[in-house]
Amino acid sequence: MSRSGAAAPALLGAAAVLLGIGGLTACSTSDSSLYAGAGEASSTASPTFSPEESASPAKVSLSVRHGLTALGTAENAVSRGTAYHLLRDDEGTPEWEIKVAAESGAEWAVTVSDDGTEVTDKHEDKTPDDGAGKFDTFRVPIAKAVQRAADRHPDQELHAVASSKNAKGEDMWEVTLTGGTLAEAPRTHALVDARTGKVSRVKERK
Repeated sequence: MSRSGAAAPALLGAAAVLLGIGGLTACSTSDSSLYAGAGEASSTASPTFSPEESASPAKVSLSVRHGLTALGTAENAVSRGTAYHLLRDDEGTPEWEIKVAAESGAEWAVTVSDDGTEVTDKHEDKTPDDGAGKFDTFRVPIAKAVQRAADRHPDQELHAVASSKNAKGEDMWEVTLTGGTLAEAPRTHALVDARTGKVSRVKERK
């Protein structure tokens, strides 16, 4: 037999051995996740992702959510309107009484349904509040002030919001929250800075 003829079977045998080893290696790699022990991490395990922290505001009462909706509804009912006063009326059919200043200088009294979605009455106020035109200069709108106060008292209901001033004469929003709809329910009065949105003082009355 020639030297070249003897080498051919040897080469074929070596190739078969190499293919066998490669196949075992591939099986070992692909099946590693199946045989990984309880405390072992598989090299082929799917990556996991940690969810980002929620940036949503603190949960607030249904009353506050309806009040915020009502403020938006009232402002949309008046061309270029800015809401500046809110009062919850629980006598008879519950509703929201909201005052809105128009860019033209006119002031409107807007009544909104309990859930805040429907205007039930709207008329121009012929006896406007003094200084109502200043509210468009407030950096913090009334709705933001409500949210800031309610975040601190998420279980309380929204009763009223009005403009006020602190001892230094600085503009404030006074947000009144209650522990219920009864007249004797405890109330919380929160002063929110109309420039920064910071809750500067909270007074509770039981």
